[in-house]
Amino acid sequence: MSKKKTWLTGTVALLFAASLIAGGCSKGGGNQEPSAAPANSGEEAPITISWANNWNLPEDDNNYVQQFLEQKFNVKFKNVKFENNTWKEQLGVMLASGDIPDVLAVDGTVGDMVQWADQGVIASISVDDIKKYMPKYSADVESVDPNAWDAGNYNEKNWGVPKVWSLGATGFIPAYNGEWLKAIGYNEPPKDLIELEDVLTKFTAGDPDGNGKKDTYGMSGRGKDAQMQMFNSVFAAFGVNPFQFKLSADGKVEYGAVTEEARSALKLLNKWYKAGIIDPEFITDDNGSIQTKFISLRTGMFDNGMWHHLYKDGYFGAVAEDKGIELVPGVPLTGPDGKKYAMANGALQPPLFFGAQLEKDDQKRQKILEILEYVATDPEGYLITVFGKEGVNYQLEGELAVVAEDPEETGAKVGVGFYNPLGGKVKAMEKYHFAPEKLAFRDQLTQVDGLTVLTDLMQATVMPSKAQYEAILTTLQTQYYIKAITGEADTDQGFDDFKAQWLKSGGQAELDEAQKIVEER
Repeated sequence: MSKKKTWLTGTVALLFAASLIAGGCSKGGGNQEPSAAPANSGEEAPITISWANNWNLPEDDNNYVQQFLEQKFNVKFKNVKFENNTWKEQLGVMLASGDIPDVLAVDGTVGDMVQWADQGVIASISVDDIKKYMPKYSADVESVDPNAWDAGNYNEKNWGVPKVWSLGATGFIPAYNGEWLKAIGYNEPPKDLIELEDVLTKFTAGDPDGNGKKDTYGMSGRGKDAQMQMFNSVFAAFGVNPFQFKLSADGKVEYGAVTEEARSALKLLNKWYKAGIIDPEFITDDNGSIQTKFISLRTGMFDNGMWHHLYKDGYFGAVAEDKGIELVPGVPLTGPDGKKYAMANGALQPPLFFGAQLEKDDQKRQKILEILEYVATDPEGYLITVFGKEGVNYQLEGELAVVAEDPEETGAKVGVGFYNPLGGKVKAMEKYHFAPEKLAFRDQLTQVDGLTVLTDLMQATVMPSKAQYEAILTTLQTQYYIKAITGEADTDQGFDDFKAQWLKSGGQAELDEAQKIVEER
C-alpha cells in the first residue's frame, strides 16, 4: 500500500479537519479486533452516552473506533454529528426539544459557556473530580499553562474539562524570500525595525526578482479575515498586541489597542504605507492571499505564520518548497526599548463541556472522565482515536505516526477524531505527531535568548463585560486601525478620539472588570 510520510502538526486544523486521513491502535496490525471488554461488562447494562462533535464526523455509526471504546468501557455511544458551519443552529434545535448531549465537544467560546451555564445547558464539574479521574491529563494541562482552570471558572464553579494547545504558546515569526534578501545585499533576515524598513523598501524599489519591473511590495497584511494578525512583527516590536490585555509598568490593566505603544506602531505603519512598501491591497487580503502573493513573487515578507506553518510541510513552507522559493524564517524584531517580543495567541482554550444532566449522574460523569483520560494519555487509546488502525491508516516509525496516503479505510470510515476532542492538545503525545527534525526546527525558531512572548493577560478568562461589548469594540478598533494605517484617520487627535470612543463604548467596563479579576487572583 502506498504511504506518504506526512508529519501531523498537532494543530486543531490539521488533526481534526474532516479530510484528515488518520487512525490507529498501537498494538497489532490492520486486522486487529477491538480489545476484549472488562470482565464485569456482561454483568451490567452498558451506559449510553450521547457524544456531540462538529469535527471529524464519522461516515457510519458503529464504526471501528466506536466499537473499540464501547467494548473497552462497557458503554454505548449515541453519535450526535453537527456540521462545522451550522453546529450552533443544530444544537439550538436540540435544546429547544429538551435534548442536551452528554458530551459537547464543539467550538464553543467562553461567552457561550457563560450563556449555557446561566441557561442550565451545561454541567458544573468539580476540579477535584477531574483531577481524580483524569490525573495524567490534568498534570499535562497544568504543565502547559498553570492557569488552565481559569477558562472554566464562572460563578465560583468549574464548567468543563480544561483544554490547552501548546503550539499557541509560541509566537508568530516573520519569514522572508531568501533569494530576495541576497539580491538586496542581506545575508540574514533583519533584526530590528530599522533593518526591516530598509529590507521592505528595497523589496519594493530594488527589483528583487530581477524582472526589470516595479511590481513588488515589501509585505501585505491580513486585513480581511484576521485583523488581529495584521502586521504582527511591527506591533510586537513595540511590546504590544493591540487585541490583548496587558499589565502596565505600574500594575494597571491596559488594553493594547489604546496604548501609546500601539499609537507608535500605527504611526510607523502609516509612514510605510505612504512610502508604498506595504501592499495597498492589505485591506482585502486574507491568509490565502498572503500565501499566494508570497509564492507568486509579489511580496517578499509575511509575519502571520507560526513555526509549524513555516516548516517544509506547513501552510507556507510546503507551497514555498513546491514553487522552489527559499523561505527564510526570521527572528523576532528588537523594538525601541531594545527588547525582543513575539505575539502569540496563547495556549489556553475554552473547556470541553458536559450536558447539565451529568451534574446528577455520577456514574456516567465518572465514566466519561475515564474515557477521556484513556484517549488523551494512554498510548493505545490515543493512537486508535487520533490515527486509526495501525497498518491501515498509519505506521509507527519509532514513535512517529506516519499516515497512509491512500488507506483502504479512511479516517472517517474508521471513526478517527470524533471520540477524542483532546487529540493534539496533550503535550506528552506530541511524539506521535512531530519528527525529531521538526521539533529541532521548532526549538531553533522559538527558543530565542531574551525573547518575551506576548500573550493575553485575560486569555480565555470569563468576563461578562467582554461578552457584552467585545463585538462592538472589535468593529470600532478594526475600522480605526485600517484608516490610521492608510492615512484616512490621523494618529494624533484621531487616536485620542478613538480611545475615548472605545472607552465610552464598553472598553472602560472591560478594563474595570479585568482589573478586579487580576487583583483577586
